[in-house]
Amino acid sequence: MNKEISSLKKEFPALKARFGGKRLTYLDSACTVLKMRGAAEEQRRHLLELGGCGGKRSFHALASAMEENYYAARSRAASFMGAGSPEEIIFTSGVTDAVNLLANSFPFTPERNEVVLSPLEHNSVFLPFERLASAGKIKLRVAPLKDLRVDLAALAKMTGPKTALVCLTHASNIFGGREDIAYAADLAHSAGAYLFTDDAQYSPTHGGSGALYGADACAFSGHKMGAPYCTGALYVKRELLARLRPWRVGGGTVEDVSFAGGRYKVKYLGNYQGFEAGVQNYSGASALAVTLVRLEKCGFENIRAHVSGLVDGALKGLAGIRGVRVLGRREDLLEGSLISMVPEKKGFSVPDFNLFLNHQPGRFIAVRTGRHCADLACLASGLRETIRISFFAYNTPEDTSFFIEALKKYLSLLK
Repeated sequence: MNKEISSLKKEFPALKARFGGKRLTYLDSACTVLKMRGAAEEQRRHLLELGGCGGKRSFHALASAMEENYYAARSRAASFMGAGSPEEIIFTSGVTDAVNLLANSFPFTPERNEVVLSPLEHNSVFLPFERLASAGKIKLRVAPLKDLRVDLAALAKMTGPKTALVCLTHASNIFGGREDIAYAADLAHSAGAYLFTDDAQYSPTHGGSGALYGADACAFSGHKMGAPYCTGALYVKRELLARLRPWRVGGGTVEDVSFAGGRYKVKYLGNYQGFEAGVQNYSGASALAVTLVRLEKCGFENIRAHVSGLVDGALKGLAGIRGVRVLGRREDLLEGSLISMVPEKKGFSVPDFNLFLNHQPGRFIAVRTGRHCADLACLASGLRETIRISFFAYNTPEDTSFFIEALKKYLSLLK
């Protein structure tokens, strides 16, 4: 194991913990990455030492220290995502929060009111736009699948003069691999539309975001990188940000309130300030920044190579097993961090297998089963559920071996 990866692995105490007397083999990082010690310590430090009034509401020394720390975290997120300025970063509780904000703030018009989604979008992207469509506010179009990837030719045909926004996940949370964001950006822009990318599955093992490939807006979730829950960031290019209408308003978003002619007039702050209403997760943002710094110190080139090696080893180990079928092409899967499979042997129960993994000698194996909040992909592919193993920097080939041996054992029990 690379020395930088070995050093990073020490940041995750859960790997050495025991649950019911058993050791953990964690292969569910696509759901959430185990939490980083340094991030937890930073959040604790911030809460205990800087837990005062933030958001530019006060001007005493403690408030100033909090605001300075918060802006430093914003600058770190901007640098990580490839934003042109920290002013283009809105802190959120994760991608779900980010997309709800974007969908409800977006400047749709009668002339441009269509949103084109890829069939790989997580429910966090699909559902906010589906709700708008159900209310008759927009028209929603979903591109088809082709070999478990987005049919880019069909996506191009669906994008036209009424398209306001195209959404393309950077890396699928069910079929793995990654998508061509630069192509999608050119496609959207040639039609006069904007592109949003969900970087939740991409950023943790590749670094950066869709902004580096031309996306006008993109988001990632901190909990998928080792940061605390309810942290994340939304990047919106300055030109689009100026057109968004603040959706969730309140304290910290107002520049001026006046009264004239029998009515109130509210002027909202520009840039990110108009979209961060109320008291924010200041300690979480600080912990997120520490997480990004630690991962960058390890080097995303090292993380990417390590994870690709784990995927490669797992594919080789699964290749000789009868009873399950791996989804997707090897060359695509190597660019991602996960492998999904479906059972093919009679009597194989996915829920039972999940429970079986909890009862291995001396350890339990954590994987994800079901639809993974990827209902569009499941409906488009005809799949009811899958078994998914996913990797992060702390995983080892031994983790894969434990899973494969348990899988073989389970298959051997079926008649």
